[in-house]
Amino acid sequence: MRFAALFLMVFHSLLASAQMYSWKDAKGKIHYSDEPPPDQLPVRKVAPPPPPAADPAALQRTLAERENESRKRQKSAQEAAAKADKERADGEERRANCEKAQGNLKSIESGQVRFTIDSKGERVALDGAVREAELANAKRSVDTWCK
Repeated sequence: MRFAALFLMVFHSLLASAQMYSWKDAKGKIHYSDEPPPDQLPVRKVAPPPPPAADPAALQRTLAERENESRKRQKSAQEAAAKADKERADGEERRANCEKAQGNLKSIESGQVRFTIDSKGERVALDGAVREAELANAKRSVDTWCK
């Protein structure tokens, strides 16, 4: 059995190294053969296929390297998508906070009486210095969220 396998391997390698010829006959039909054409037509030699890689470990390494590169590309694509989603969510949150800050500022600037709840749970009107402090805070909020 081993002798037959060895014989087949040697015979196959001899066939693989044989030269191939191709030519077109007078009718336009293309012929391929391991012998030169019967008449003196222009001959084009076909190169033999490259021999298979002899080192299977090298093939495994290249396969592993390609697999690692593929995983890295997938990971970077997922990270980019996550980053884009986070930026979109942050932008949406910033827009919502900006609208709230602008509404608060308009409410304070409108001149209407505003109230707050003190530590006793009673309503106290915002006036004087407290109103000015609330106005300054509202302007800072608008500046922070609405850049």
